[in-house]
Amino acid sequence: MALAVRPVASADAPELAQLINQIIAAGGTTAIEEPFTAEALDSAYLTGADVQCCFVAFVEADNTLQGFQALVRNPSLPEGVGDIATFARIDGKQKGVGTALFEETRRAAEKLGNSQLNATIRADNTGAIKFYSKMGFADHSVTANVLLKDGTPIDRVHKRFVLAADSTSNSRKTLKLSDTPATDTPNLKKKGRGWEISEKRLDALHEQAREMRRFPSEAHKALAARFAKADLGRYTFKRFAVVGSAIVDFNCHNLGMAIAIDEEGQNDAIAKRRDKSLEAVNIRVMRIKASDILENIDAVLERITAGMRMRIADKRDARREHFERSTPRQDRHNDNTQSSGRTNEQNGGDE
Repeated sequence: MALAVRPVASADAPELAQLINQIIAAGGTTAIEEPFTAEALDSAYLTGADVQCCFVAFVEADNTLQGFQALVRNPSLPEGVGDIATFARIDGKQKGVGTALFEETRRAAEKLGNSQLNATIRADNTGAIKFYSKMGFADHSVTANVLLKDGTPIDRVHKRFVLAADSTSNSRKTLKLSDTPATDTPNLKKKGRGWEISEKRLDALHEQAREMRRFPSEAHKALAARFAKADLGRYTFKRFAVVGSAIVDFNCHNLGMAIAIDEEGQNDAIAKRRDKSLEAVNIRVMRIKASDILENIDAVLERITAGMRMRIADKRDARREHFERSTPRQDRHNDNTQSSGRTNEQNGGDE
């Protein structure tokens, strides 16, 4: 069956109320426990004052609605962070409903000026957590022990999706170094330290990084604790560092080396694109499984130490090659002779 997506209409409210009420009655997934009337659903998710956009997915052959996805303003979230909610028929016969809806929601959210999307999910709703992770949402925070009507405590998982900086473009921004401007207008440096990234995008990234520092994963906390105790000299690692248009778990600026923790359920395709963009500007990314950190952190630290030594050697070789390319052969000979003379004098001239 061919699936299509369109903006919602108030006329869809009765059918969508029936759809969501079936989900509520089944229990175990949505945090919503009270059924909706058509009017209440229209106000809350479809066309109400706090609704930024809402799309429905339907089967073209018979026009039956298969699900809807709404983006609403939530006063508990920062400005520019839209709250997303997705509902699909519980029979699960029509595949790809959420994915089709998200493409439209993402584009609309960018045009509306949002910098991020927030998804709040019951911790026991593993299907929804997997879906949002597949769409590229990253873990943000957890609200522990939210009580259901019957008194059962269930955690709420909050995940975030960073939108493209340019709201007029449908393509995601990638990391790149600033080129020489074609006009006299300088590239924005600000927190980006020379990266050609808009102020809005940078602010969103740094806000997300701050939130990630507040709610790190267990693997991140364990590795951060060991880094804090280690004597790394000038090669220190910053937690949840913004590098260009990416956020990495740890970054050593002096080494040009980043550490990314692979958490369970993450979108590996997005992680690979991030790594490729960083490697393109000579930032080496070391990816480490969260399970490896939690099970054998000493072995992980040995890997990191070996990686640091390799980066130090790489930088030393790069400096040597740069010197050899930029210095004429005769000047290099003179420099070596003078250096040897100084060494002989220091050694008493016995050589």
